[in-house]
Amino acid sequence: MNKKLGLILIFALILRMPLLNGSFWMDEAAQALEVIRPLSQQLDIIADFQPPLLHLILHFAQYFSYSESWLRLIGALIPGLITILFTYKIANQLFGKKTATLAALFLTTSAFHIFYSQELRPYSLATMFALMSMYFYFMFLQKKSSEESLSEEKLKLKKEDRKSKEQNFGLKLSIANLLGLYSSYLFPFLMIGQLFYALGNNSKQLPKYLKSQLIPILGFLPWLPTFFRQLSAGEMVRSDLPGWDQVVSLTPLKAIPLVVAKFIFGNLDVEPNLFFIIFGALIIIPILILLFSKFKKLAHQEKYNLLFILAWLILPLLTSWLVSFYVPVVGAKRLLFLLPAFYILVAYLINNFLKNTKKIHFALAITLIIAIFSINLISTISYYTNPLMQRENWKGLYQEVSETYSPASSIFIYSFDNEFAPMKWYNTKNYPSISTGKLSISKVGDLANTLKRVVEYENVLVFDYLRDLSDPDKKIEKELTNFGFKEVGVLDYPNIGFVRIFTKPHLLIGEI
Repeated sequence: MNKKLGLILIFALILRMPLLNGSFWMDEAAQALEVIRPLSQQLDIIADFQPPLLHLILHFAQYFSYSESWLRLIGALIPGLITILFTYKIANQLFGKKTATLAALFLTTSAFHIFYSQELRPYSLATMFALMSMYFYFMFLQKKSSEESLSEEKLKLKKEDRKSKEQNFGLKLSIANLLGLYSSYLFPFLMIGQLFYALGNNSKQLPKYLKSQLIPILGFLPWLPTFFRQLSAGEMVRSDLPGWDQVVSLTPLKAIPLVVAKFIFGNLDVEPNLFFIIFGALIIIPILILLFSKFKKLAHQEKYNLLFILAWLILPLLTSWLVSFYVPVVGAKRLLFLLPAFYILVAYLINNFLKNTKKIHFALAITLIIAIFSINLISTISYYTNPLMQRENWKGLYQEVSETYSPASSIFIYSFDNEFAPMKWYNTKNYPSISTGKLSISKVGDLANTLKRVVEYENVLVFDYLRDLSDPDKKIEKELTNFGFKEVGVLDYPNIGFVRIFTKPHLLIGEI
């Protein structure tokens, strides 16, 4: 590893340390609760529409520590750093060190990549395997170098060396794709991009690629029955909880523009206002102008390399978008493995046109650099300082509740099929709770009977989280009023919403 790359990785680590020990949000807490189960239960993840590799990795990691920072370090941060390493390696192979350095710096400072390098979910892990796969894939399909001037003996050695390298990279590609398949259900879209690139670039490469994919395809077959069970479970959730599709995925018509917007602006709340329009134009318009003006003048090998990046970026995005008309799968975080391709493309165009004699091309390249680093800086600082851009602070909420209300006299209510995962994770004082047992309150046959235990307590804390979907008519409040409780206040936490505090007058509690 060269010194420059080492410094970039150290810088990336520093940028990913703040907030690493922050509160788990809903999905992270569910992930953490699953990985602390016995090893024999680690494949029992029907309710989590993800493959099992991250569960297995984190299960062994939790033997050493349960802390947020440790689990995120193993499950997300280290894969994020390895992603930056392979972004550099790929860009260096394709376009040289200057492009590799700039692409790695773009990814290092990307608030979107920083955020998911701290997320205890499989997105960073799948992206790491995707980058490893694309690197091994490019090396595996390398074209033959000129052999006309070699002697017969040297030619034989050259062929043997090439065959050995091809087999080596083919095996590494197979393993990376197998691990990728067990990390994300969107990983096949990357493999589809690889397949079409091999077919379109040189049909002779296609049989070699297909042969290399026997290991991942056959290796994933044992998991297919579980995948279909997870798919059925997901369909039931969408059926029982109208509006859930809009929570977990993007509508097809908005999908591609919003994925691109998230890649550019990170976790800023992207809205069609003047700021986003101007900065978006400062990035997209120069990219398109530089790309079209460059593509017409490319030498054969450079065109081959540029098509490699475009196939990586466009084909998985397009195919996943088409599938999203039937199954809602498209989301920027699930397509995180496309972000490095985007930055490699931009870095390549910038480096080419910085040395261009045309002033307009030079100016566009400088504009791109300033715009990208400015947006990354603004978005990253906003993430560090603005609670609305951070994860749901269930840990802080639980701490405030535990300092104010006693578990002997207080009970929690969730309009959900179970106790909320973050509260279960942080519930060290064993507060009692009631869940409605259904995803929708309309499915609860006798709500009054479900909630009747509240009469044993002085304080009832009702969580509004997801209740716009599960209890839109606020039936829980009506039942609590019938039991004699009165709402006396709320706790308000960003991205969690209100926790409504209900208290029953002591006189009435005594009468009961």
